[in-house]
Amino acid sequence: MDTGASGSSSKINRSSVERERRIRLKDLFSKLSSVLPPQPTKMSTHKVLEHATVYVNQLQNQVEELKKTKLQVEEECREMTSRRSITFPVINMTDLNSTLEVNLITGWKGEFKLCDIIKILMEEGAEVITASANHSAGDRIIYSIHCQPIISRIGIATSRVQERLEDLIS
Repeated sequence: MDTGASGSSSKINRSSVERERRIRLKDLFSKLSSVLPPQPTKMSTHKVLEHATVYVNQLQNQVEELKKTKLQVEEECREMTSRRSITFPVINMTDLNSTLEVNLITGWKGEFKLCDIIKILMEEGAEVITASANHSAGDRIIYSIHCQPIISRIGIATSRVQERLEDLIS
């Protein structure tokens, strides 16, 4: 009689273990389905596995393509840096009727300072409203100056300012 009780106990135990295994598998398949792109219909376990396999392969291919693209971009950056597509310095002046905007991009080791530019502007009849110097990535400094005429009816001779700034940077 003792064997009958232990036999039914082991049968209940195996049944319980199997139920836990199925619940665990169902939970894992649910988690797998949740990380896959949405599908219009509910898929069987077999279809979820097939879809996951295809999706993982697509992701691996994307990773490889992105790595290749990254290498190409890095190489292009190195080539551009070695060629120096921008020759320093560069001046850009914009006359905005009542104000003048002066932007100057120069190399890190420029022989002039922001005060040199402001001095020329003041000598040409401009009052500086704002001035800034920003260090950008690499070896560039970007000066940005906004000014207005000291005497509004006379204005600022932008061509003369341009000429003097070009003389300063050359």
